[in-house]
Amino acid sequence: MSTLSSLLPEKQARQFQEDGYCIVDNLFSPQEIEEIEAYFENYKTQGYSTFEGQKIEDIDPKSRQLRAMFPHRHSEEALGWALNANVMAVLEDLFGQPPLLAQTMYYFKPPGACGQGMHQDDFYLLTHPHHCIAAWTAIDSADTENGCLYMVPGSQLGDMKCPAGATPENNFKAGVLSMAETTRKAIPAPVKRGQTVFFVGALIHGSSANRSATRSRRTFIGHYCDGVTDSIANFYHPVLNNKGISVTRIDVAAGGGPCGGGWQGAQH
Repeated sequence: MSTLSSLLPEKQARQFQEDGYCIVDNLFSPQEIEEIEAYFENYKTQGYSTFEGQKIEDIDPKSRQLRAMFPHRHSEEALGWALNANVMAVLEDLFGQPPLLAQTMYYFKPPGACGQGMHQDDFYLLTHPHHCIAAWTAIDSADTENGCLYMVPGSQLGDMKCPAGATPENNFKAGVLSMAETTRKAIPAPVKRGQTVFFVGALIHGSSANRSATRSRRTFIGHYCDGVTDSIANFYHPVLNNKGISVTRIDVAAGGGPCGGGWQGAQH
């Protein structure tokens, strides 16, 4: 299945097809992980201190996600990490064609921070005709104590689920892993510092609250679509190729997703 055996072992490629996610080692060097960590610790105090319309010091992480949105639009460093050659190579293997960058995020998730309710990325990105894929790189090791991801293996093979009521209040609960409309069990996906989790946009996933008193759960994330994508929600434009050049042929997706509602991606 995999033509990049040194980057995407057969076991991980098979797990991605069956379960909707896999974990890959060593795509970033230890030095690069240190650079990402240092950069975003500094990011909190620099000109990019506004987080989704607020300053970082004004956000209560117990009730709201503490995250930098689209840092690659402000930073050549962040753009370079999002277009990391090893990450892009694994994505090309998973997509079967060259990937395109749609979004970056950095989650700080300090001790006591809330979790994120179960959701599917495709509900927000609205990539067409194929699913998006996330690349989620751990800056801190993550486990059930400090708020690791929870996955519902195989859920990517089912229908898209509409978050109940489609509001931020019930979509991003503080550590509550709501499993509305599915009987499959969510399981934790612990990771070590520097590992990258790849998961398809139809996979139901979320995270628990950070219950550690001392450890953060920091993460650098990219969302990607494939080379034949013809539309994506407005929030994710411009979409970039592997050279960081805007792909102008991609249309703005109409509506708010398969369940309707006019979300247009802006709440993910």
